[in-house]
Amino acid sequence: MIKIFRDGTDWIQKHPRWTIVFSSLLWAFAYPPFPLGWMSFIVLAPAFLATVGLKPRQAFGYWFLGGLAYNIVMYWWIYNVMKVGPAFVVGGGLVLLILFLSLFNGMIGLGFRLSLKRPLLMMTYPLAWAGLEAARAVGEMSFPWNNFGYTLGHHLSLIQSASLFGVYGLSTFLVAANLFLFQAWRTQSNRRLWLLAWVTVPLAMLVHGSLTLRDNSSGAPSINISLVQPSIPQTKKWSDAYFGEVMAKTFRTMDGLQGNFTPVKGSDLVVLAETAVPDFLFQPVHGGSFVHKDLIDSFSARAIGLHTSLLLGALDYVPDHKPWREFIFYNSAFLFRPQAGSLVKQYSKLRLVPFSEKLPFQNVFPLLNYVHLGEGDFSPGNGYRIWGDSLRYAPSICYEIIYPEFVRHAKNAGAQFIVNITNDGWFGRSNGPYAHANIARFRAVETGLPIARCSNTGVSVFYDAWGRDLGHTELMDSTVLQRRLPVPHRDTFYARHGGFIDGFFLTMLGIWILASLLL
Repeated sequence: MIKIFRDGTDWIQKHPRWTIVFSSLLWAFAYPPFPLGWMSFIVLAPAFLATVGLKPRQAFGYWFLGGLAYNIVMYWWIYNVMKVGPAFVVGGGLVLLILFLSLFNGMIGLGFRLSLKRPLLMMTYPLAWAGLEAARAVGEMSFPWNNFGYTLGHHLSLIQSASLFGVYGLSTFLVAANLFLFQAWRTQSNRRLWLLAWVTVPLAMLVHGSLTLRDNSSGAPSINISLVQPSIPQTKKWSDAYFGEVMAKTFRTMDGLQGNFTPVKGSDLVVLAETAVPDFLFQPVHGGSFVHKDLIDSFSARAIGLHTSLLLGALDYVPDHKPWREFIFYNSAFLFRPQAGSLVKQYSKLRLVPFSEKLPFQNVFPLLNYVHLGEGDFSPGNGYRIWGDSLRYAPSICYEIIYPEFVRHAKNAGAQFIVNITNDGWFGRSNGPYAHANIARFRAVETGLPIARCSNTGVSVFYDAWGRDLGHTELMDSTVLQRRLPVPHRDTFYARHGGFIDGFFLTMLGIWILASLLL
């Protein structure tokens, strides 16, 4: 063991730049669907060791370089949007996004370098790291996709600690474990003690998770849900020429080959994906009717014929009278009930993807409302919706599921489970859809809320209240996934106190920054 540490140290000290880049690459491949999540407890230790002999400027630069490699692996799939959007704008935006996110990698490298020989900063470094992740979930340019804790998605026992401290708590534990291994690597004194501390972190998480997973949902009420995944190609989805074909395939998938509703029979709720109708569903025409009256009638007939509720995504708008726009546009979900003419008011997406669905800071700088870069120009909705009869659920749309506070607030509003609809066709055949589905699993663990996730092209999946996979589709399959989703009453520490916990991590980041300037 000592020889391994010594030989490894010699190589790392000679090649700090490439050590940090290689560690960053391994870190990126630790996220699902890749199978290297177990490496999360060791992957940063070599990079930490390589940073010891660097000047602060070098630490930032080398970690920024590693961040470029890391973020290319994490986000290369965004290039698929170029197939349906303005290629120059999308390509340029992807480059800027990778450069922007790599700044965070540079900051965590610089932060570690500043912590050396400052015990207080080193002790609180894992908390500051978690605070930096929490900060990325705040504001109109927030993009909290790649939190460190998400690397453990394939290890159900290890992620149960998220029910205590959220995904930011998992990140804290992982950073701490890497610091313990780093300390064991760089010092001969107390090496066994540091190794014991390192082993204790995953062991404690494993024991807690194993005990937590003894709970089950036997005897809990349940609801039969069908997720309709037609796998409409993104290159056709928004083309007027293919609109009829898109809707025909959606109905064929939902109804089955015989057209007799066989795939979704017996369901209490049938769910179609985000923008399953790639248009404004309720466009009025003269006479009080709608442009898509036939579609509306078709959905209503299926809800009545199946004696079930039918949830689907479509666009919505209301008139506006601003100098820069005539209408306010929404990315919405609609619910058709079995009772004739009973349409629940739509839910409109609250958290919009920056630069894709809306330019940030348009409300602060009205001039930005005149700037158009190919973004959707949507507006956020006006609050949560809680639907359902005996079992109540909150609809959510796409990107919203990556925000811990979104699901936590939905639970506080009365939701007993979450129905998430998304269109991951933008991502193509890549790691993007799997990463998105993996993130949803953590929301279930954090809050104890089961999740039914319907995606146009996959991955559609059911997670129980502990994040267990109850069934999922494969990417690009045209199918219906039906499961009886148990809905137990599971309370978690994070669901009750998540606001305080997230605030604690943010506060620790602020204290850490202040201390680094003063010490």
